[in-house]
Amino acid sequence: MAQVRDVIEDYPLSRDFVDFNRLNLQHYLWKEIFGYSLHPKIPREGKSLKIADVGTGTGIWLLDLAPQLDASVELLGLDTDITQVGPKEWLPANMSLREWNVLTDVPDDLVAKFDVVNLRLFCWVIDNDPEPVLKNIIRLLKPGGYLQWGDVDVQSMRIETSSPDVPTDKLVALWDETVPKDTKLFAGWSRDLERLFGNHGLQGVEADWQTGKRDTCVAMHWCNLPIHEMVAARLRQANPQKASEIDYLVQAAAAQSRKGAMFVLSRVNVVGQKPGT
Repeated sequence: MAQVRDVIEDYPLSRDFVDFNRLNLQHYLWKEIFGYSLHPKIPREGKSLKIADVGTGTGIWLLDLAPQLDASVELLGLDTDITQVGPKEWLPANMSLREWNVLTDVPDDLVAKFDVVNLRLFCWVIDNDPEPVLKNIIRLLKPGGYLQWGDVDVQSMRIETSSPDVPTDKLVALWDETVPKDTKLFAGWSRDLERLFGNHGLQGVEADWQTGKRDTCVAMHWCNLPIHEMVAARLRQANPQKASEIDYLVQAAAAQSRKGAMFVLSRVNVVGQKPGT
């Protein structure tokens, strides 16, 4: 019978209206944790800047940033599925969308085009090695352009409780079932991003590691608990029994969460600048 590792070859989440809501909420919680959407060292005051968001999802990063920028700035959302953002008629006039898979070659007309490139949360997309993606992203940058990459260290997961007597066994079991250690879901390569930025010639590299205040951690925990249901949904046709077991664990883990237990993970924003000419 199929197991979780057998059904996560592609993007393991659902791309439905439930996940659209999760992505939008997660953006604002991420912003609360770090205190910004765009790192303060990255200039944003100029006119006619070109900014790309890779893996744009619902477009929420660009949509949230747009009011902070001059109207002359060009915003481009890139993703394999741009229908999550909504119709172009409802977007800001200076924002456009384009289909592109970052794991493929960079289109010629996008090479060295952008002053700023952002990407976030590729931890369940990249299979162990982020360097091919990093090389492609750097090709998008103009000389002197800035890269911001935000991600999660999945291997940093720990369970915190409000008191020692709060049970956590169902949370442990849920994590073990849905985040197998021998798959790309158990990603730890975000720890290497700062070093890799430097190895690929980016300058002024900084890594901003954050966990967040406890109230924000609770909100992020509830925001992302449905991810485990999405993994179960991927498995349901091939192994309905295992999917049902995960469904039960989600509900049991939620009950333990209400008693004062949560998953806590470390997150990072890494920034660097491409050398100028």
